[in-house]
Amino acid sequence: MRSLTLFLLGCSEPVPEPTDSVDTASAASVLVPLDAPLLLRRISLDLRGVVPAAADLDAVAADPAAISDITLGYLDAPALEERLIDLLGERWHTLVDDVTLQSGEVGLDRTEEFAFERSVGEEPLRLMAHVAVNDLPWTEIVTADYTMTNPLLAEIWPVEPPGGEGWAVSHYTDGRPAAGVLSTNGLWWRYTTDESNANRRRAAAISRLLLCEDYFERPISFSEVDTALDDEALAAALKENPACTSCHATLDPIASALFGFWWFEEHHLDEMAHYHAAREPLGERTLESAPAWFGDPIGGLIDLGSAVAADPRFSRCTAETLAAALWHRPVDLDDFETIEHLDVSFGDSGMRIKPLLAEIIATEHYQVGGLTEDAGAADEAAVTTRRLLSPDQLADATEALTGFVWRSDGFDLMHNDSDGFRVLAGGLDGLTVFSPQREPGLTWALVIKRLSEAAASYAVGQAVSGSPPPVLAGIDVSIAPDEATLAALHWWLLAREAEADWLTKIDALWHAVEALEGPQVAWTAVLSALLRDPDFVSF
Repeated sequence: MRSLTLFLLGCSEPVPEPTDSVDTASAASVLVPLDAPLLLRRISLDLRGVVPAAADLDAVAADPAAISDITLGYLDAPALEERLIDLLGERWHTLVDDVTLQSGEVGLDRTEEFAFERSVGEEPLRLMAHVAVNDLPWTEIVTADYTMTNPLLAEIWPVEPPGGEGWAVSHYTDGRPAAGVLSTNGLWWRYTTDESNANRRRAAAISRLLLCEDYFERPISFSEVDTALDDEALAAALKENPACTSCHATLDPIASALFGFWWFEEHHLDEMAHYHAAREPLGERTLESAPAWFGDPIGGLIDLGSAVAADPRFSRCTAETLAAALWHRPVDLDDFETIEHLDVSFGDSGMRIKPLLAEIIATEHYQVGGLTEDAGAADEAAVTTRRLLSPDQLADATEALTGFVWRSDGFDLMHNDSDGFRVLAGGLDGLTVFSPQREPGLTWALVIKRLSEAAASYAVGQAVSGSPPPVLAGIDVSIAPDEATLAALHWWLLAREAEADWLTKIDALWHAVEALEGPQVAWTAVLSALLRDPDFVSF
C-alpha cells in the first residue's frame, strides 16, 4: 500500500492511505480486528470526537471485554449530539458557506456571517440529533411539530424564542404543518428552487436523503426527446414521454406538496423565512400533479412526513446512511446482508438511533484494523483499514486536548471554506465537494502541520500562564520531560505503547530545540510532533 510521510521527525511509521473501496464478502476471511485500545480510540473519536481517557485505554488493555460498557457510556455522552451533526452533515450537505441570504441582508454584522451560515445549516441536523440522543423514534424527524433554534435564528425567523444561550426545542409561529425536518427553513434554504424547476430539486433531495433513492442516478435515455423544446412542449413531454415520465410521474407529486415554501422573490427575508399556506394550491396548478407519495395521494406537506415515515425504504436508508458514516466509505451491494441485519435490528429497537449505532460498531467492517498475511492484492484494495480524521474530528480532538480553536474574524477555520480550510483539510463543502477525502494529500498535510503547530504553541502558552490545558496538566514545561511522561502522552494520544526508538528520538528533539530556543519552545515542538503524528490524525 502506498503511504504518505508527514512533516515529522521520523518518529513514527507513515500512515497507510485508506481507500474508497468497499469491504467485500470475499475479503471477510482475511479481516483482522483492531486491538482493543485502538478500537476504543476509533469508537471514541466517532461518537465523541475526542481521544479516550488514558484510564479507559488502561481498562480495555487489561480486559478487552470492558470496551462494551465504555462504549455504552460514550453513547450517552453529551458530545454524541455534536458528532451526529457532523456525521449527518456529510450526507445532508446543509453546512454550506453560501446560503441565499447573507448576514448583512438579515441585519447581522460581517463578524456574525459564520455563526449565521452555520446556524441555518445546523437546524435540520440539530433536530435529527435531538431525536437521536433522546431515544425518540427516528420517525419523529419527519413528523415532529417542533424544530431546534438558537437566539440568532430566533431574531430572523418566525419562531418562539428558545430561551437560554444555546440550541433548544422551538416552534414556528407561521402556521406551517408539522413535518419535522421537512418543515425547516434550514433544509429549504439549502435546497432552493426556481420557476422552471418548481420544487423538483427539493423533491429529489427528499428521496435521496430519506429513502436513499437518487433520481439523478437513474438510467435515462433522451434519444427520443427533442432537446430544443419550448416551455409548453417541454411541459407536455414531462407528462407523456416515457423517458421523462419514468421519473416525473413520482417526482412531480412530491414537489407539488412543497409549494408552501415557494418564494416569489429570493433575497427577501419575509418571503424566505415564512411558510405561505395560501400558495399550497400552486403545486397542482403549476405541475398538473396533485400531491402524492409514490402513487398514494396525500393532502400536501401536512401528510408528507407521515408518508415518508411509513415507507419501508426510510428505515433501511437510515441504517445505510449511518453505516456509511461510521464505516467511512460508501455502502455497496456486497454489504446487502449486513444492511438487512442492521435494518431489522433498527426496527426491533423501535427505530432508536443509539442501538443502531451500537450494532454498526459491532460489525466487522467497523472493527477491521488489518489483513491476514495471506491476503492478496485484491483483498488489500477492497478493504478500508485506516480512516483519516475529518476536519471536525481534528478540530474537536485538538480543542479537547489543548483548548485551541482556530478562529479568525469570527470564522471557525476548520469548519468553513470561504475563510477557512475545511476542504483543504479533507472535508466537504456541500456545494462542490460532496464526500470527504479518504486519502492523505498535500493540502491535508499542510493543514495538519499548521494546526498542530498553533495548538501546541497555544497549549504551552496556557501552561506558562498557570492554566495548563488537559494535555499538559501536571507537566512542568520549564524542564525536560522524563521518559514516563513522554510514554504516557504517547499512550493517551495514540493508544499505542511508545517504542524505545520513539522515546529516544523525541527526547533528542526536545534537547535540540531547547538548546536553541529554550524549554517552552522545546515542549511546543514535542507536542506538535504528537499532534501531527500519523497515528494521531488517523484511526
